Amino acid sequence: MMIPVPPPGTNAEDGAAVSEQPISDAVDLPPIAFREASSAPAFALAYEEFAAAVKDALRDVHSPDLLARNRLLRDGICNLNGPQELRALLCETVGTLFGNARDEKLRRVLELTYSQPSLKQEVVADRLSLSFGTYRRHLSTARERMVRWLWESSQAQPERPSAAGTTTNGENLEGGTAAPPEAGESASPRLSLVVLPFVNIGGSADDNPFVDGVTETLITDLSRSPGVFVISRSTAFAYKDKPIDVREIGRELGVRYVLEGSVQNAGERMRFNAQLVDAESGGHLWAERFDKQRGDLLDMQDEVTTRLARTIHIEMVAAESRRAARERPGRFDAVDHTLLGWAAWNRNLSLESARRARRFFETALRLDENNVGALIGFANAHMWEVNMSYASDDRDAQIRAAETAAKQALALAPDRAEAHVTYGTVLYALHAPERALREFEYAVGLDGHLAAAHAYLGLMKYSLGRARDSRAHVAEAMRLSPRDPLLFQWHFFVGVGELFLGRVVHGIESLRKSVEINPNWGLSRFILAAALALAGLLAEAAEVRAVAQHFVPNFTVARFRAGAASDNPAYLAQRDHLYSGLRLAGVPEG
Repeated sequence: MMIPVPPPGTNAEDGAAVSEQPISDAVDLPPIAFREASSAPAFALAYEEFAAAVKDALRDVHSPDLLARNRLLRDGICNLNGPQELRALLCETVGTLFGNARDEKLRRVLELTYSQPSLKQEVVADRLSLSFGTYRRHLSTARERMVRWLWESSQAQPERPSAAGTTTNGENLEGGTAAPPEAGESASPRLSLVVLPFVNIGGSADDNPFVDGVTETLITDLSRSPGVFVISRSTAFAYKDKPIDVREIGRELGVRYVLEGSVQNAGERMRFNAQLVDAESGGHLWAERFDKQRGDLLDMQDEVTTRLARTIHIEMVAAESRRAARERPGRFDAVDHTLLGWAAWNRNLSLESARRARRFFETALRLDENNVGALIGFANAHMWEVNMSYASDDRDAQIRAAETAAKQALALAPDRAEAHVTYGTVLYALHAPERALREFEYAVGLDGHLAAAHAYLGLMKYSLGRARDSRAHVAEAMRLSPRDPLLFQWHFFVGVGELFLGRVVHGIESLRKSVEINPNWGLSRFILAAALALAGLLAEAAEVRAVAQHFVPNFTVARFRAGAASDNPAYLAQRDHLYSGLRLAGVPEG
């Protein structure tokens, strides 16, 4: 039976006027997550059909009769007991995905759209003080995130495990395919984990809401990481204050990784501990401890979880690349090659490692041309050679290849912030800095905690002759991800910005930090050599230049000049100063 839908174009979601109770204020979901509630996972529906059913359920959230006829219930796609539990599931999902301050706008868009569907969309946008276009983007992003979360959860049944965060028919969460596990291989989704409730060490009961909030926000942030499946909050908190055997938890939940942590209140400081554990072996993969000055609790919670989520994702990718080499030597699928590519990318990035990563991404795309993660990585690797190494012998061809891949990634995943960052780097190479700036700004709008997007905003500001505005953006990237694999690049951006402002000593300091963090990157050494030469330190400049040429033998002043991102007069004048420094350091003219 088809669900009757009112004529489009009248109401916020084309529905009739109903109760104004906000969706997130509805009855709490019973202590079961979607994955436990679904005895029959949603493999009977294609993703597009599943998405349509979820969007219909959102539209009809206050109408039990219409919810009862939704395909998620009607066709037995999930084993929820009627409309009330389906409605509760939607409410819990909103709370889980949009419960932190960063996603407040998305939550408000959902609430006002679906709690008062009699309102026209233009009225909803006006009430939220958003342009209509921004409102529509927020609504699309929020709905798609909900659909993806529920879809991933429905596919991760312990009874029907799938590989690499895939659907049961082999569709990968990145938009590609993964081979089914063979005998002796782990059957759990590749990037799957549970975040156990952080422990409140030595604190009072007053600290419990903050500590629980760290766990909840971390679950939300990790769920947004590409290809990651995270067990829901309600399931994770069922293990609170209970004896823990990570291997047993891994078997119960069908996950490969367990994250444990604690928070200790030390007066004016808060100490955070976190450790990532292999749920199959019980071995510790990564651990970190850091202190934060006590301040605004929500800001501190947001900063801590953003930092942890980025690092944990990188560590899981590295662990999965090692697991693939161990469990499936010679039998890598597209997902394996993608993980291996990102693992190579995240380790002391250099021209050679970027080329090695590109080979993995190329192989992944030969196996699966629609793997979004591989498309982004492939384009990034080309752009590293063009924009950040100046080593390309066929610049135009590499830009075209990267542009094609980036556009395909955007077509497949238009709301993925990383894809917009990648396309922005292509536009930078195409000497379209204003358009690149807009892509980076749009990426920040999609994910305000994507550190790389903030860093590239800093690059664009000094490329447009606004060097004074550059450092704040890069500083925000460093705050969000202080141990990021690209931290060396961000110190480089700061250093170049300082040189453009005539602060050569400060520029040298930042460039030295860049080289210290990643000694394998040639460009930072070349620009450091130029800065040293401009400061009159010619002997050291020559030494640094000689080492740089080991990494990029064909670097010349002419190649560097060809990479100028804009025709802004101030920017070009500042770059002329760098050309002089490179010549003084002994870089060939070319």
